[in-house]
Amino acid sequence: MASPALEKKNKRFALNLNRQKKYPSVVVGAEYSYFKKVDKSGPISPNVIVKTLRNKLLDLGELYTKVNGNCIGCCAEVNSANQILIHRPFVALREISFSKPIRPRTMQEVPVCLNCRKTFR
Repeated sequence: MASPALEKKNKRFALNLNRQKKYPSVVVGAEYSYFKKVDKSGPISPNVIVKTLRNKLLDLGELYTKVNGNCIGCCAEVNSANQILIHRPFVALREISFSKPIRPRTMQEVPVCLNCRKTFR
């Protein structure tokens, strides 16, 4: 479960995107210890994804292909967790906590996708 500070940071990030009329599908914050990172959904270079995360994603299928209704490796959870793992690559994926996913266009909470549930929980 995410800290109140991460939830607040995530909401501010979503509101900022909403005000700029930038609408990624979802924004999510990730945290481990004092590291807190918020990011939006969208593909990132496979060369940037930390090895442990990339390997776990490849267990689901090929990167950037649609599985379970979502593209593997394009979720906000992947992008925010990857930022944590760049600084702390020894962290187990299940040790990373996430904020509630928010859709910036509507500012509504959305459910976590099956791919992310399989990857991080």
